[in-house]
Amino acid sequence: MTEQIFFQNNIEQRSNAAAKTFAKHDFVHHHCRNDLIERMKLINLSPKTAIDLGCAIGSSSRFLAKHFKQCRIFSVDLSQSMLIESRKKRSVLARISEIQASTHSLPFFNNSVDLIFTNLLMPWVDNLPLFFAEINRILKKDGLFIFSTLGPDSLQNIKSIWNKIDDYEHVNPFIDMHIIGDLILKSGLGDPVLDTDKLTINYKNIDSFFTDITKTGARNCLRNRNHGLTAKQKLSMFKTTLEKSIINNQLSIELELIYGHAWGNNLNSNPNEFSVDVSQIKKLPV
Repeated sequence: MTEQIFFQNNIEQRSNAAAKTFAKHDFVHHHCRNDLIERMKLINLSPKTAIDLGCAIGSSSRFLAKHFKQCRIFSVDLSQSMLIESRKKRSVLARISEIQASTHSLPFFNNSVDLIFTNLLMPWVDNLPLFFAEINRILKKDGLFIFSTLGPDSLQNIKSIWNKIDDYEHVNPFIDMHIIGDLILKSGLGDPVLDTDKLTINYKNIDSFFTDITKTGARNCLRNRNHGLTAKQKLSMFKTTLEKSIINNQLSIELELIYGHAWGNNLNSNPNEFSVDVSQIKKLPV
């Protein structure tokens, strides 16, 4: 069994708390969403059913509904509050439905979806093999799975400072592009294409950086974090060290962005089901 990395209830709680502030602080989500959309425009698509998986406040859902007018869109998120905000922001006439669900058990029939769009959800997924198996299970043959995520070069300055202060985890374990590609192939999805990009965000101070990650619900939800309050002395050490990297009144935070897509094959559609050739079944001798 794959080890659980996150407290899922913490992810849900922090997303709920950030629902009303997300729109003002979602620069990274906005940037990656636009990049994904530009990539998707190069692909000839006419989906009838699409999922915006990890939809947050539904910005991608609204684009999909506008771009594919005959398509039924499902906005799926773990956070009920995010889904409420998503519903508020869409037209009542839009072909969009909000569904609260976990990525580990998606409430869709096998081979039922033409397009799955997921923007920066994967850094919060415990079990990527199961996640990709679920994508493959519900995606139709020749359906498109398109995604963005963060690579291991993201937040390296933050991680390196904390590593010198204590042995707890403070930064999500972002997965390498090549490992993601291998996991996609093993799930049964076909023809994965992945590429990377770099994004540098310049903050005026440390507090503005912490505000952004708090207001988007991206604070530490790792199981191996310090379960008590981080000691004031440790937090002070962290901030003092990070302040040394401020140049010309700017704190630079670097992210490795990974973009990718793959196609539905209908192979191994359910990780808990196996095919057996009945001709090979033999009665045991008494």
